[in-house]
Amino acid sequence: MKPFHPDSIAGRTLVVLLVGLTLSHIGSMALMSTDHHDSSMTAAERLCAERGAVAARLLERAPPEARSALAVDLSSPTMAVAWAAAPVLASGDDDPHAGHLAMAMATDFGVVDGDRLRVAHRLVDSGGRNFVDNLLDGFPKDRMMAVSFRLSDGSWANFDMEMAQGASLWTRHVVLSTLTMMAAILVIGALATGWIGRPLAAFAKAADRLGRDVAAPPMDGGGPREVREAVTAFNEMQNRIRRFVEDRTRLLAAISHDLRSPITRLRLRAEMLDEGEGRARMLADLGEMEAMVTSTLDFARADAADEPTQAIDLAALLQAVCDDATDIGLAAAYRWDGRLVATCRPAALKRALTNLVENAARYGGGAHVASRRAGRDLVVTVDDDGPGIPEAELEAVFAPFTRLESSRNRRSGGIGLGLAVARTVVRAHGGDIALANRPEGGLRATVTLPQEEGA
Repeated sequence: MKPFHPDSIAGRTLVVLLVGLTLSHIGSMALMSTDHHDSSMTAAERLCAERGAVAARLLERAPPEARSALAVDLSSPTMAVAWAAAPVLASGDDDPHAGHLAMAMATDFGVVDGDRLRVAHRLVDSGGRNFVDNLLDGFPKDRMMAVSFRLSDGSWANFDMEMAQGASLWTRHVVLSTLTMMAAILVIGALATGWIGRPLAAFAKAADRLGRDVAAPPMDGGGPREVREAVTAFNEMQNRIRRFVEDRTRLLAAISHDLRSPITRLRLRAEMLDEGEGRARMLADLGEMEAMVTSTLDFARADAADEPTQAIDLAALLQAVCDDATDIGLAAAYRWDGRLVATCRPAALKRALTNLVENAARYGGGAHVASRRAGRDLVVTVDDDGPGIPEAELEAVFAPFTRLESSRNRRSGGIGLGLAVARTVVRAHGGDIALANRPEGGLRATVTLPQEEGA
């Protein structure tokens, strides 16, 4: 199973905060629990030592005939007391609790050595299992301390005391504390990472808007210093791009205007010539030059994107494009699948779709147009019945003034700008055009037009 990785910066930051702070919290709770455990165990050991010393002192002071009954009275669920002539423990060990007992008994009995005080520490569970069984289980339930203390008359007081059990790290309070901290991290972290990631989301929207419209309004300059500097640089870049597009459009418009005047004069002079092959060729060349100037200006204006956007019915627009193609004698049909609302620049998009449909009808034997919605995108396909295009040239045909000589020539009116204009317009809308040869024959042009949410 593939591990989950948040896709956004805010999500990944939140995961880092959640994991890091949770581990830090658990580590801190573990250290605190260890200190608390050590303190509790020390206090419990001293309490057991005091209880044993008090019981030994009472047995020492009681007459021998009353000691057995007193031992029964001193016994409790956590400490069993017995008086006998012999010790329960044959010998003592190096149990650390012996020191606490010796210190507690020193007040009444003086210095207590190892021969008089015998201590053995063992682990048993509530079922009475021995120490080895508990080791195999790995989770000891209780700690028991057996003590044999020799009284002054040589008799022995035997104790079996239950020691306090060490608290587990995963107590209810620790779990609740960890869950509360995680919930706080999720809430506060989500707000903080959203606040941090909001400028990046604004940059993404601004870049997408710039790709659709170079005349879009500039970004607001709020936020921290780094964001303000980036916003300033982005706005400067947008201004430079807009000036470049405007300058290029004005330049080509001026060239087109200046060329049209001499072309018109040449056409008038050519028409005054006597009828003949030279006159016809001259007029044909002048017509081609005029068409090239007009197409070049259209290509430049496709980048200008000065037309306002509005919501239209894309299906109706495609039907109108196919009807216009049919009116000039081309075979074009649109498969109507219902209304499709699209936010676009209608005139520019119509010019792009007209180029695609007329290309398919002129050079592919007919245009078959279809449209559909795919998520947030609108997809338009234009199929033809022609021979297709070599795979190596499917991308090259979008370059300006590129023509395939096998299917396009100057006599047919093509100068190699139709597909270039179409892709420029579609990309200005944030979409793209792709060409592919169909398995059953012919070429397919696929236009993808992304739509904003709610469009």
